[in-house]
Amino acid sequence: MEFGNWKIGRIESVVVSDKKVKNTNFPIPPNPSESREVEKQYYGGYLICESIANSIDAKLIAAAPKMYEALKSIENDNGNIPEAIWKLRNEAIKEIEK
Repeated sequence: MEFGNWKIGRIESVVVSDKKVKNTNFPIPPNPSESREVEKQYYGGYLICESIANSIDAKLIAAAPKMYEALKSIENDNGNIPEAIWKLRNEAIKEIEK
């Protein structure tokens, strides 16, 4: 699974990517099946999410791909990670990848 670089867009209430985003939820016209250049110009990137209520939530959403990669990189070779934390890590990855 590959994400682009996500960041806060030109408007504080949007998160954008440097990579085009496929619309798998609402690809029926008038909605486009993929990000458009006009959106990139307006938002400062390809739109991931808009109308985010506050800046903390926007920052959390923008950080999601990096957090996902961090979770995937954690290994528990020596069993040093407590079982409850390891279980949460695995559940989060499973939820993202389904």
